[in-house]
Amino acid sequence: NVARKHRKIANQRSDFHWKLASRITSEYDFIFFEDLVLKGMQRLWGRKISDLGFYSFLQKVKYYGEIKCKHIGFIDRFYPSSKTCSDCGFVFKELELRQRSWKCVGCGVVHNRDRNASVNIQSVGASTLGLGDGRPPSPEAIAA
Repeated sequence: NVARKHRKIANQRSDFHWKLASRITSEYDFIFFEDLVLKGMQRLWGRKISDLGFYSFLQKVKYYGEIKCKHIGFIDRFYPSSKTCSDCGFVFKELELRQRSWKCVGCGVVHNRDRNASVNIQSVGASTLGLGDGRPPSPEAIAA
């Protein structure tokens, strides 16, 4: 019974990953991920990381990306995406993992750690391809 339940959960996760990878590669031409050290994260958080199947999800995204001719890119794992202000570029070195938001000393903007990291990953990924910084234009730039 336990093995059957585990198999069902694994199949549900795999199905969800395939559907999500298909949706992401259909909606976006350029997709960027942070190259994370999953083994290091596994030491920190244990089996929770393995249970998510993140590596297998990335493989599915790469597979669909090749089929649909999309660009899948990876950002260097040592780039401080969470610690860099997406507005002014200031790097907040003292940011701890448990801090989910922080205020930039350079420009005073309050950042959500994950959203800020996603903006930085998009910006760095787009700039490596020569597409500019990848951020939407500010309202001031649109008005001008």
